[in-house]
Amino acid sequence: MSGNGKVLFALVVAGLLALGAGTAVTVASATTPAPMVHHATLHHVKGEVTAVEPTAKTLTVKAMQGKETMDVGATITDKTAIREGKTTKTLGDIKVGDHVTMTYEKTGTGMVAHAIHIQPAKTTAKKM
Repeated sequence: MSGNGKVLFALVVAGLLALGAGTAVTVASATTPAPMVHHATLHHVKGEVTAVEPTAKTLTVKAMQGKETMDVGATITDKTAIREGKTTKTLGDIKVGDHVTMTYEKTGTGMVAHAIHIQPAKTTAKKM
């Protein structure tokens, strides 16, 4: 091999080694497991508000579960979305007796509300 041929051969070998090293890194990273992500299990309850505590940031909803009633109390956070239709509301807008649908998560410390949808008040038409 001439001098130029040796240089070309060395460059080709170096390129193949670099390509192989990149492939090894890619294979190694492809087999590294992704970190585990906690997906919350969300629960839904639809019922009547029986208690609202704005200072404690809690809400209690009485709902039917089969033939039994159950009370679900949840903590309201700054991330809890409260809406009536398309209008954003606050915990202070919810009153005892309102009908709501609440989406919540059970945590190690209790229930945390993710979303609360206030149902529009039903109007009764008078029959003549």
